[in-house]
Amino acid sequence: MSSYKLARRSFLRGCGGSAALMLPLLRSMEARAQGMPAPRRLLILHHCQGSPIDLWRPAASATTATFTLPANSAPFAPLQSKMVMIDGLNLVTASLQTTGIDGGQNTSEGGMVALMTGAPTLGKVGQQDHCAGGPSIDQILLDRSPLLGGALSPSPTKTPFGSLQLAADVRSARDEVAPRVMSYRSPTGNADISKARQPLSPETQPLAAFNQLFAGPLPPGTDTSAALARELSVLDFMRGDLKRLRALAPASEKDRIDVHASAIQDLEASIRQTLAPRPSVCATPAPPAMFPTTTGKQTGPGGDYTTLSGVDYYDPAAPDSHPHQVLGQTHLALIKAAFLCDLTRVATFSWSSATSWVVFPATFDGATLFSGGSSPHYPPLGSNDAGAVAWWTAIDRFYAQQSSLAIQDLAAATDLDGNRLLDNTIVVYVSEVSRRWDHDQRNMPLLVFGGKNTGLKGGTFLKISDGPLPAQTGNVATGNRPFNDFWLALAPAFGVDLRTLGAAKQFTGPLPGLFV
Repeated sequence: MSSYKLARRSFLRGCGGSAALMLPLLRSMEARAQGMPAPRRLLILHHCQGSPIDLWRPAASATTATFTLPANSAPFAPLQSKMVMIDGLNLVTASLQTTGIDGGQNTSEGGMVALMTGAPTLGKVGQQDHCAGGPSIDQILLDRSPLLGGALSPSPTKTPFGSLQLAADVRSARDEVAPRVMSYRSPTGNADISKARQPLSPETQPLAAFNQLFAGPLPPGTDTSAALARELSVLDFMRGDLKRLRALAPASEKDRIDVHASAIQDLEASIRQTLAPRPSVCATPAPPAMFPTTTGKQTGPGGDYTTLSGVDYYDPAAPDSHPHQVLGQTHLALIKAAFLCDLTRVATFSWSSATSWVVFPATFDGATLFSGGSSPHYPPLGSNDAGAVAWWTAIDRFYAQQSSLAIQDLAAATDLDGNRLLDNTIVVYVSEVSRRWDHDQRNMPLLVFGGKNTGLKGGTFLKISDGPLPAQTGNVATGNRPFNDFWLALAPAFGVDLRTLGAAKQFTGPLPGLFV
């Protein structure tokens, strides 16, 4: 490269008045010759009601690098080399209200808000509608990261859509905001806390999301053929200028001019290799179907209800049809397409609300619910009856299977730089509680996925034991850490220096061992 630098400097001197034009073009080509970086992305993927801990985390004999995933985390085994499993984080809630409000500790509703914002709530309205007192972590990173393309961020390029919020279903046990929203902007100063919070409500119909994303022209830059033609045309211009110099220069300068010509030839070879024509990674997917939804008020045990419409797991008239599953995968495929087209670099997806009203059959994956018939996922609540636990376990395993398939799809897709999409994407798989029957929030189930360009230490089981909080099992009084320590560790992967998050009791510091 040193000989090229000398030739480059001499060549620009020989260009005379055209050097001012040549220099920026030459810098652009040299940057491209070093490789075209793909953007970094973030996907936070939520499943509700936690996971059975003994069927989720590896056995006590597991080590950091050697571990076997049990039944409910086993669907992620194909991704284990690109995954970090974290055990030992407790979700800690707080509230700015001081009149007996704890921010929703050990509730699904409060858990959803604390999980995503990490901040004290403004308080609550109604029974359990906890009002977010801060922006969610996806919006914090979007606004501060130089990598994620947010409109308010230092990103050199901005994406058409700052972030994308999707959900397969938002029906919940009560018509409340807290259990059905993942993303929030910063609250306003409105005295009415229900109006001060700023939820970003998710879209549930894939067709509506498709029309929002792909109605306009796709952004340029995802097809390298145009870039290659442009750079080769600049090289032709340089060769023409060199030919002019050769005709004017004395014979004693012939060797130096040949060095210039050789440098241009080397640069052309490098550019051709880097920008070899290949199919664009960005393509408009086919428009998805409109999913018919249930309508009308639905009641359940204890008078719980939802007035919203949604799509259940199965149609009793067509037991082999699973519209809830298909709808969720359709949303996740749209997120993949939006990432590849650089329409957005930040997305959240929830399979259901935290108090899910998606109806499943009473016998599901070999487990039979004690009440018989069919039931929404959230009720029956408060029972650790063997039948109810087995049914919940089967549904949790279903969501793991479906989520793993979607992440494997990211791992198989070719990105702009020729790597895989997951090589440039961090996926966080979360829940708002650790187990359903008592909403315990110790040892929260957490997986993080990312490929080679993310810096994630794939193939790692990160067992936390240095924190001040109690564990869920084993009568361990201390050892766990606040969940916010994970978000503090994640932020630097997107170029964000996040030192604190939430109230003092909600963090201790960035969790070590997650990234190289």
